Parts: sequence; C-alpha cells; structure tokens
Amino acid sequence: MNSLKKVAIAALLSTTAFSGALAADAITTPPPPVASVPVMDDGGFDWDGFYAGASVGGIYDIDEETTNWTLGAQAGVNATFDFFLVGAEVAIDGVFPEGDDAHAYGSILGRGGVVITDEMLAYAAVGYGSDFDADAGAGNHILAGGGLEFAVTDDVTLRGQYLYGWGQDDADSDIHKFTVGANFHF
Repeated sequence: MNSLKKVAIAALLSTTAFSGALAADAITTPPPPVASVPVMDDGGFDWDGFYAGASVGGIYDIDEETTNWTLGAQAGVNATFDFFLVGAEVAIDGVFPEGDDAHAYGSILGRGGVVITDEMLAYAAVGYGSDFDADAGAGNHILAGGGLEFAVTDDVTLRGQYLYGWGQDDADSDIHKFTVGANFHF
C-alpha cells in the first residue's frame, strides 16, 4: 500500500473515533439549572428604636381610697440584645377625679425585659412619677412594676402595664397605676 493510502486510512479512522465522542457529547443532557434561594424576612417584630403612643387607665390612691381615670401619651426608645430589651420612656397623663380637680401626672421610666416570642415582650419598669404639686394629686412617687406588650402589626403594639408608687414624704399617698395602650414604633 502506498503511503498516501495509509495516511488517508489513518485520517479516516482517527476522524471516525473522535466524531463518535463528539456525537456522544452532543446528546448528553445538560445539568439542571441552579435553583435560586428566595430572600426571606425573619418575620419577627423589630423592638429596636423609638416609639410613641396613647394610653387610658386609672390611678388608685390608697390613702384616699379613690380611683381616678387617666388619659395619657408616652414616648420612648428601646434597644435589644439577642432576646433582652432595655429602654426608657416618658409619659404624661391627664388625671380626672370627680369634680373639677383635673391635673397632670408625669413619669419617667427605665424598662428592662425579655422578648418571649417575636411578637411578645414582658418587661419590668422602674422610675419616678409626680403630680406636679396638684391640689388633688397623690404626690411624688418612686414607681416600680411591669407589663406585657404584644405586636399586632409591623409598627403597632398593644400593652398593659401596672406600676406601684411609693409616696416620697408623709403628705404623699401610695398609689396603684394601671394602663392599657397602643404604641407606634418608628
């Protein structure tokens, strides 16, 4: 056989061997597409930041054995560390006893609590309250108590709070202060 025929047969055999491999590659299935991972919100309420709200309640004057209704507003700030919360709050309440002796009662509180679930907070509060020397008021108090707060939307919470107030001198009466309210979180 001459050398030209040998080269042609070798080229034909090598082309046939490689083209079979190429044909096999062409009919393989492509790899499945990579599924994209959706971005998920953690779904929990964000307790951090400023809030403001309104409340309604009552102050029970222990010495006078009277209950006076209150209507008020509060503003505060919270910070969370894992599931612990610390915060501060100022509040002013209009106190409406029987008769014409309406007066204001202001308070400043420090709050510390635990986020029980993403939407529920249990907290303790300590602070100071004053009736601003009102004639019919119960006086000045060291306040201590606590409450529960529940998130109903992404920005709004409902809460119930109880505070006991120790009078600061003989003229001041101890009090029980109950409030329920709503807060808007910014």
